[in-house]
Amino acid sequence: MSSSSGQIVTRQIVMIAILSALGGSLSTFVGYLGNLINLSLGVPFGAGQFMAGLHVFWIILMRVLVPKTGVGTMGGLLKGTVEMFTGSTHGIVIVIVSLVQGVIIDVVGMIARNDQDLNGNSRVVWWLGAGIASASNVIMFQLFYFAGAPDIYIMVISLLAFCSGVIFAGFFAWETLEFLNDTGVIQDRFPSIRTELPQKGKRSVLYRRNIPAVALILFLVVGVTYYVGVVRPLIADPYSCDVVGLIESPYSFNIETFLGPTVTIEAELIGAYIHLPAANYTGVLLSVILQQATLLPEATGLRVMARDGYQVEFNLNDVMADDRLLLTSNTDGLWLIAAEYDGSLWVRQVFTLQVF
Repeated sequence: MSSSSGQIVTRQIVMIAILSALGGSLSTFVGYLGNLINLSLGVPFGAGQFMAGLHVFWIILMRVLVPKTGVGTMGGLLKGTVEMFTGSTHGIVIVIVSLVQGVIIDVVGMIARNDQDLNGNSRVVWWLGAGIASASNVIMFQLFYFAGAPDIYIMVISLLAFCSGVIFAGFFAWETLEFLNDTGVIQDRFPSIRTELPQKGKRSVLYRRNIPAVALILFLVVGVTYYVGVVRPLIADPYSCDVVGLIESPYSFNIETFLGPTVTIEAELIGAYIHLPAANYTGVLLSVILQQATLLPEATGLRVMARDGYQVEFNLNDVMADDRLLLTSNTDGLWLIAAEYDGSLWVRQVFTLQVF
């Protein structure tokens, strides 16, 4: 292999690594956005599939920028691995999901064949393939988590994920490629998607034409900055949570250093689409944790918030009287075990207890 070829291969490997790292680390933020959508619509999950295409967006970029069969699969594997190690609540499952998405994108690349021609029919193939790859996550999660979910429910959220893939992994991926072409970052890589700009007012035309891509990039930068700075600080202890709100003494509860009483209960998670068999859980009752903070008389409720933005609410009187509602330590942080409640009120990776 010549020195020139070696440099090209090295650049491609570096590009795949960078896009995989960006995609994997940003996917935890995308999960947070999905939870916000679920909360706004009053459902525990499903509606957030509207953001699913942003997971595939990065794999599309990798496969198009490095037009070789196998790049999608490798990129999906790397992206999923990064996502797992940057805090995904799905653990190893997310690696498998991302890998499957990468395989689908590779198949799309083989169907499209001419990677240099990204207009016309080829573009439609890529967009539809992005939708299918995005919707595949619903099927994978069905296999791992949602056994027995109603067919109509699976169809609806699959369609939502497909549309998200077409929009975010298809349309916005192409807008981003055009933007990178216009600015010269990947100059002459895709002559078929770049048209000559008029010399007069060239810069203003470039900006106007690439508003969607610029808007998406700004949204991701600002959103991730807020997420890691406020919602889920990267250096936060996963076995601690802040106790805040209508209390006299806010503090940070750490289950590993807590010296108070613990209890052990047997509980079974029974949700609409998720089930965990009966098991023993040892931890600290929420009532005990809140007593340490001294509740104010006007307090009436408790909001439990997870690191990915998911949150649930309880009546405060019920919490203080419940001897089967506790925080326990798990491999990925604090879990709320709500033995007497529906499975949707169990919370993984508890981050904040807010009294209101």
